[in-house]
Amino acid sequence: MTRVVVTGLGAVSPFGLTAQALWDGLVAGRSAVRAIDQFVAARLPVIAGGQVPLDVPETSRDLAISQHPIDAALAQAGLAPEAAGIIWANGLDTFAHQDGALVERSAGACFAAVTARFGRPRRMIATACASATQAIGEAFRLVRRGAVTACVAGGATVMLTPHYALGFAWLQAVAVHRDGRDPATACRPFDRTRDGFVLAEGGAALVIEPLASAIARGAPVLAEIVGFGASQDAFDLNRPPPDGAGAELCMQRALDDAGLAGDALGAINAHGTGTRAGDPAEVAAIRRVLGDRWRAVPVTSIKGAVGHPMAAAGALQAVAAVQTCRTGLVPPTCNLVEPDVNCELDHVIGGARAIDALPVLSSSFGMGGQNATVIFTPTRELP
Repeated sequence: MTRVVVTGLGAVSPFGLTAQALWDGLVAGRSAVRAIDQFVAARLPVIAGGQVPLDVPETSRDLAISQHPIDAALAQAGLAPEAAGIIWANGLDTFAHQDGALVERSAGACFAAVTARFGRPRRMIATACASATQAIGEAFRLVRRGAVTACVAGGATVMLTPHYALGFAWLQAVAVHRDGRDPATACRPFDRTRDGFVLAEGGAALVIEPLASAIARGAPVLAEIVGFGASQDAFDLNRPPPDGAGAELCMQRALDDAGLAGDALGAINAHGTGTRAGDPAEVAAIRRVLGDRWRAVPVTSIKGAVGHPMAAAGALQAVAAVQTCRTGLVPPTCNLVEPDVNCELDHVIGGARAIDALPVLSSSFGMGGQNATVIFTPTRELP
């Protein structure tokens, strides 16, 4: 079977405009979440967000946050866009203000602009918060079966608008502002005091290709992808099943695809958004997947540090998972101080943890019950 590897990474996040900036911030245990000026000015109940430090007009922000990580990933891989396909997650249509009017920003139009210079396939994935992980998994499958020689996969999203802040506040999904609370601590995955996620923007891209062609081209081999799984809860539009059955099925399918047992995992990069319902459901699923080792496999979530960039979340997680494979470090879950009794796992708290170079599982679970998991490993002995 064709071995599939990652040869390029690109990311823009609230930590900065490179994959290295994202990784440095995560390993340091810092939060890049802050008060968003337009949320404060509008007197919204939600003021915290994860904003990319990219100075571009609001109306072209979606395109810039997509294009920047794609270009960086291609440059690292030494690959021209026409030599690759692209599977990209843009998420929802968003809105911008222009000349005092509200202007819709079409996800489809952004996708068309981003992908015009690429070869085939050109696919857009829209499975809510699972979108980018789904995109990476679909690209992995295409490369593994020889349907494409190389593929860029990931996603980008811009959700920092009052409209989405109010909408998710109405759904009681986001952390609301409380007097005296530092906005940087608003998202608290798995913590006893958690009360929702934090909206964010960001994007990340991976170049995925066969190991043999990467070696032949002299491309950097950053990590290997060994498994992908997906599932659909069909339970509720806004909540997962309390027992996490869909998440468990998704993770188990990825493990089966990789030919691994749960107890072979070295670390988990969890979805971990900080919602009251989502975190314990994910924990229940992880415990069953890990079996007797559920107290011994390090688990982290990056969303306390960067917020939740929705369709792009899984792509930023994938960058972190690849970096864990490369460095042997698992970053801590920012703002996790006192784990909820219903969220007990081997959480990485306070500082990064060194592990042996073992498989890293990364999962994303979206509204409507859409779930996706990808498994990365350090590249084994080269042929």
